[in-house]
Amino acid sequence: MSRLIFPDGVAAEIGLLTSVNKKHTADGTTSILEEYLKVHQFDLPQAVLDAATVKTMDISRSLLFKQSSNFTQLRNLEIAPVIAHLKGEVQFLKSIYSNNTKELGNWGITVEDPNKIVYSNNFDTIAATAKTFFTKHLGFAVGKSPLLPYLTQNKIDVTVDKAAIETAIEYNEQAITATTQSENITQLRNILWGPTVTHLKGVGNYLMNFYGNNQKGCGEYGYVVDNSVAKPKIVKTSIKLLDKTTLKGLVIGGTITNEGTEDIHLYKGLTTNGNPIILKPGEKYGIAKGFSAVTVSNPSNLIAAKVSALRTR
Repeated sequence: MSRLIFPDGVAAEIGLLTSVNKKHTADGTTSILEEYLKVHQFDLPQAVLDAATVKTMDISRSLLFKQSSNFTQLRNLEIAPVIAHLKGEVQFLKSIYSNNTKELGNWGITVEDPNKIVYSNNFDTIAATAKTFFTKHLGFAVGKSPLLPYLTQNKIDVTVDKAAIETAIEYNEQAITATTQSENITQLRNILWGPTVTHLKGVGNYLMNFYGNNQKGCGEYGYVVDNSVAKPKIVKTSIKLLDKTTLKGLVIGGTITNEGTEDIHLYKGLTTNGNPIILKPGEKYGIAKGFSAVTVSNPSNLIAAKVSALRTR
């Protein structure tokens, strides 16, 4: 049974609106959509104007999402070596307080029975723990901290680590701010764009009924009709560092979504020849005719890439 494949993602939806408007405008008063638009109060010219605003908002959302990811990475780079130092320092103190590990609680360290040190995976919590620990050490008179031999042996400067924690906290706050702004813009974008998406789905269903068995007519408006036996589904794929993979069975009218935190490169076909399409984190790329197979490359040497796509296999 034929089914309409509605595009996923703002860019693809705007592309569909453009095609619908172009066909409707070209047909003039003979357009088969004339009555439908009146009955459903779908103002196509206004929707096109709204699309321009939505496109700008979506670009801003994507940039803010990227900023949030960047700040989070910078935060992690700052705090990772500090936490590595902290764990070694705590183990050293644990050996000193072997008969009374609860003393570590005065350093801000959580100890569960019998003598298990517990570290939180939450950034705010572990950052607060580190700050308390460093403040405790720095509160001793010069040369009196029980931690001093370990720091001297391992050439660790607690003041440097404490400053790094403060920097990591600043990056974390900037990441939160960017995320909040991105979410706010997304909400405003959806409020403006939602009615148009609903109308586009209605137009698609109307055209499916109008053309009956001759679904090619839907394609003149930019709609994609799937006649394949296999039901398409969203397939998620991970790509190792500096590696590539080819996605086959992509559904025309569907999308490839960058589910990761780094840019990925898309190439038409089975190789990475030619100039890539760069897809930023959170962005979607609409699959057009001729793109049923796409090779995805992960240029990052730090983080594995993650993509999802509507596929038949």
